[in-house]
Amino acid sequence: MAKIKANSLINYLNDLFPQSAAADWDKVGLQIEEVYNLESQDEIEKVVICLDLTKEVVEKAIEINSNFIISRHPFLFGEVEEELKDLAKKEIYDLLLENEIQVFSIHTNYDNSPNNNLIDLLETQFNIKSTDSVGEFNEGYKIKFLRDISIKEIVDKLKFIFGKQNSLLTKNTDMEKMVDRIYLTPGSGADTMKFLQLKDVMFVTGEAKWHEWLYADQNKIDMFTLGHYMENHFIDDIKVKLFKTFGDDLVVCDFDIKNLFQYV
Repeated sequence: MAKIKANSLINYLNDLFPQSAAADWDKVGLQIEEVYNLESQDEIEKVVICLDLTKEVVEKAIEINSNFIISRHPFLFGEVEEELKDLAKKEIYDLLLENEIQVFSIHTNYDNSPNNNLIDLLETQFNIKSTDSVGEFNEGYKIKFLRDISIKEIVDKLKFIFGKQNSLLTKNTDMEKMVDRIYLTPGSGADTMKFLQLKDVMFVTGEAKWHEWLYADQNKIDMFTLGHYMENHFIDDIKVKLFKTFGDDLVVCDFDIKNLFQYV
């Protein structure tokens, strides 16, 4: 089995999604300092890609003898000492060290990169006239359509693209209302709506807090949330990019953790 140099993979990912473009609060890139310079990190044969790093993801990496995990959300956001007070995270951290597995995270630098596949996905269902990056860190998009579209059509198409298990819509939304644009921020992105001081528009994101739902209601915003799981397109996107670039020299395993809750 062929292997690639670790630096080749890291440099490739950084070229696509520069770490300098990440939000100042974000913790992207290499996550596990202790294994960075180990000899086992010189070459990579197998990669696991995931949305979030869980124990199950690490166990999969161990099972297939992978020494490199690419995650959408950073494993470590704060100081290591504080993070490891979470006993489950401490167990994962110890497994990573014991098995000399590195974690590389691509987060807000993915959101604001023209190299992510979000607009490509939208264009499979929508006729888009233009897109503009918006938000404090260019994490969101203002998307204009070629024609006016009903909110019902937008909702149906977005549910088709991203799934419909967790979708929520502001209670006063008129589904027959016609709009020529939407604002969209993946993940827990409703703060973009407030940062832009939006009013009387349609806003789409993954999740929103109660005060953000209240903001949308009071400012006549039709807010549609698809669940944080809408970001799962990241896994397929990175997998395809790695295959196109490295081919059979790199084995890529995608790990889908699914939703972590059930409806009762």
